[in-house]
Amino acid sequence: MDMRRRTLLGGAAATGLGLTGVGLSAAPAQASPIGSGWTEINPGYSVHQPPGATRHTYDSSTGEHHFWVYDSDPSTFPGQDSGPRSELRFKNDYTSGQAQFECDMTVKSSAHRVCVFQVFGAATQATAFMALAMNNNSLAYYGKTDQVIYRPIYDTTLRLNVVHDTTARAVHVFVNREFQVSYADHGAGTHYFKCGLYGRDGMSARSDCYVRNVHLYRK
Repeated sequence: MDMRRRTLLGGAAATGLGLTGVGLSAAPAQASPIGSGWTEINPGYSVHQPPGATRHTYDSSTGEHHFWVYDSDPSTFPGQDSGPRSELRFKNDYTSGQAQFECDMTVKSSAHRVCVFQVFGAATQATAFMALAMNNNSLAYYGKTDQVIYRPIYDTTLRLNVVHDTTARAVHVFVNREFQVSYADHGAGTHYFKCGLYGRDGMSARSDCYVRNVHLYRK
């Protein structure tokens, strides 16, 4: 696994994102992508939930999505390697260039072994990147949960930015506008973003997550 920790404004990650010389302050609620040259897009989304169940609500007055899922919920896609889920599948399909996801996210303390964000699509596995909420109060890299991306996460609002550079074949993760880590993306594919809750083996009995101020960008 290619995992490279870098300083926020140094190295290839900062240069490729157009960050050199840019001071990054605390994130406002409005659109505020990491780096320069981005165009905001509004591709729409579909909601993935367990069959016959409601596990997602949207408050139009606040723009907040509430996701919850139980470990006893049936698979959203029976017959596939798929646990119970309540998530948004954004229709931002892409195969080249750079794409960025941004949101404010609150993960409740009950959440364990649930994926809260994905970059879907890759050559060697299903996803380019998955971030997992763990009961040690951390956001971890799926498949290597000892690789902590950020902590603490429970019951606090985090500004999450994830940048996928298909040319560099890398995914860069920022929390509260500070660079955390980069990962290799597992190769070319048709990619798109997902956020919410996707339960994995050993997940908690119930998990809850709140997401608002969602913005997607391309360049």
